[in-house]
Amino acid sequence: MATLNANTFKSRADAEARYLSLIDVAAAEARKIDPAQEAVYQRKLTEAIQGSGALIEAEAEATGVEVSSVATAVIKEREAWEEHAHTVEVHRIKAKAAVRNADTPAAMHQVAKAFKHQLTLLQ
Repeated sequence: MATLNANTFKSRADAEARYLSLIDVAAAEARKIDPAQEAVYQRKLTEAIQGSGALIEAEAEATGVEVSSVATAVIKEREAWEEHAHTVEVHRIKAKAAVRNADTPAAMHQVAKAFKHQLTLLQ
């Protein structure tokens, strides 16, 4: 754990920016998806809603499962991920507000630490 002292940050704004950034990074990691994955998953969701498409048909063939079952699974997985992402976002918004309202960098550090702990409980 880093030791906080008066020399750690040049200004309150620097401390705030650092802890806001840490919260954003932790939230992104908790959502467990990168932009490239998101594009593929969005395409699979579109195909699943339509009931056919190259991605879900390939998955059905590769796994020996009916296309309709793959489509249903893709939709359910997306709904679960969206609920998880929503919960992460609510916690992220609250944590960032707490950082902005914190009186000291040490208090900001505690907010970020508590946020990361909350994320571990969501998994």
